[in-house]
Amino acid sequence: MANKNEIYKRIKISGILSFIPLILAAGALGGYFIGDYLEKKFNLAPFIAILCSAIGSAAAILETVRIIKLALKIEKK
Repeated sequence: MANKNEIYKRIKISGILSFIPLILAAGALGGYFIGDYLEKKFNLAPFIAILCSAIGSAAAILETVRIIKLALKIEKK
């Protein structure tokens, strides 16, 4: 049986990795809503929401990579 530190480490990694789907969804949806707001507020072109959604998705992917690197760092300890 694994010791307590090993169990806590596994729980910590599981908790960190469980946020990945939420981050990916929030990036895309947040970008879309910001783009939609900008379209309506400043009367911009209709593709601004799609552009902002793509930017939000890219940021979410970068954050996901950062989280995976953090989980791997914790695993090595």
